[in-house]
Amino acid sequence: MSRDFEETIQMVKFTKRKDDRDIDAIKQFLYLAPSLMFLKDYSSEERGGAYVMISREFERTHGLKRADVIGKTDHDLFPRHIADKRKQDDVHTLQFGRIVTVVDADGTRYNGFKPTKMALIPIAVLHEVPFSYLAGMSVSPPDFRSAD
Repeated sequence: MSRDFEETIQMVKFTKRKDDRDIDAIKQFLYLAPSLMFLKDYSSEERGGAYVMISREFERTHGLKRADVIGKTDHDLFPRHIADKRKQDDVHTLQFGRIVTVVDADGTRYNGFKPTKMALIPIAVLHEVPFSYLAGMSVSPPDFRSAD
């Protein structure tokens, strides 16, 4: 058995309720997926784009741990110019109400990585409008750290 598979088995804790099992499986998929992925909460002004889930690739790419990201916004975590661009892209996507593809950041290297092409996905829970969540995932492979 591969190490990732064993980690997955250890991480997934099934409950007696099927809905809880489904939600847990989705959380594990998001965390273990080999793409940079996240879910942000825009359900209220005070939440305003707080991360609720991130993938392991998100942690690796940004050099951050899940515990340090969940509940925080881009402005809490990243340089202002990057956070401002991400917020602008998020708000545009939520207002547009359709999947939007953007280039993350501003073309400069951040933390040793070049920008990544991202698909931003507005999510409505129980068909509510305005959209209350925003999911993101890389649609191009992230660039790996250069030796320089």
